[in-house]
Amino acid sequence: MSLTLTDLSVPRGGRPLIEGLSMTASAGRMLVLLGANGAGKSTLLGAIAGTVPVRRGEIRFGGLDLRRMGAADLARCRAFMAQAPESPFAFCASDIVALGRLCHAGTPLVLNDAAAILAGLEAVGMRGFARRSMTTLSGGERQRIAFARVIAQMHDCSRAGTAHLLLLDEPVASLDPQHQHQVLQTLQAIARRGAAVIVALHDLSLASIYGDDVMVLEQGRVLATGPVETTLTPGLVERTFGVRTGIALRPDGRAILHAIPQSGSEAA
Repeated sequence: MSLTLTDLSVPRGGRPLIEGLSMTASAGRMLVLLGANGAGKSTLLGAIAGTVPVRRGEIRFGGLDLRRMGAADLARCRAFMAQAPESPFAFCASDIVALGRLCHAGTPLVLNDAAAILAGLEAVGMRGFARRSMTTLSGGERQRIAFARVIAQMHDCSRAGTAHLLLLDEPVASLDPQHQHQVLQTLQAIARRGAAVIVALHDLSLASIYGDDVMVLEQGRVLATGPVETTLTPGLVERTFGVRTGIALRPDGRAILHAIPQSGSEAA
């Protein structure tokens, strides 16, 4: 099952942020979105998730027209984690994770709520923080709780191996290296169980390590897309970000790209 976007256009402030974009993301694979600031990554994820108004285009996941689905039905097949999740109120961490289960209210799946919440907390190493107030947590800890909510929301799909869609906007931006890898390894495992996973990143190394496919955006349009190992090249990175790259090799021979800062004379 695939997510397919056809001729998607998204306006904001009287101008198109995304114009005529078409793409496919396959279940069982992780697609990494890359692009400079303002390229349209967050807008695209919001449009797919249903939180950003779309002017034109189709968004289909399998046989489902996501633009025509009600909020509860949509939430049962896709989960969305926005950038920099905030929790200004003194909810405890487990209550935030439990929000991911609201879409299952009134269905037999409500019987799985407790197990799903626990699974989410355990997946991010936060079981011991369940009763902690969100106002006492660091930015990285709040981000891990937000990811736990996504896991809880899709817990039933993951267990059943049924197709579902995960959309995550910079989910590791506030995390230390250990937890960055933990989150992306978890997403990779979820994809292998049949989900379509789309994640926006800025870290070239992490994109190289964990991405199956990559799509590079430039001013709301697709600059390049395809398998990471053949698409994410030093030339593409330099064109997109204005930096050179170094390459390291994993034991399996796969290349890991990393940015090389320019010297003062080069930047000038």
